[in-house]
Amino acid sequence: MADIAGPNLDPASQKELQQFIETEQAHARVQSQVHNLTSLCWDKCVGSISSGFSGKEQSCLANCVDRFFDTSSYLVRKIEEKRAFAGAS
Repeated sequence: MADIAGPNLDPASQKELQQFIETEQAHARVQSQVHNLTSLCWDKCVGSISSGFSGKEQSCLANCVDRFFDTSSYLVRKIEEKRAFAGAS
């Protein structure tokens, strides 16, 4: 990290910068996952484009999105636990 931060940053600032970069990378990964999820759920659940979704399509999309959020929430909790553990070390 010192190479990116340069010699002008103190260790606390370097750590803060590193955490900021990691957070931004995590946000980028989430955005990528949302894009992939949208594509996946659309391809899986929507048979054809019409003026609205059928009941089956609505249910499928809702379940697909719910599972995504359940998984995302679980992963976020695990990442936070890992960071808390690393910070306590």
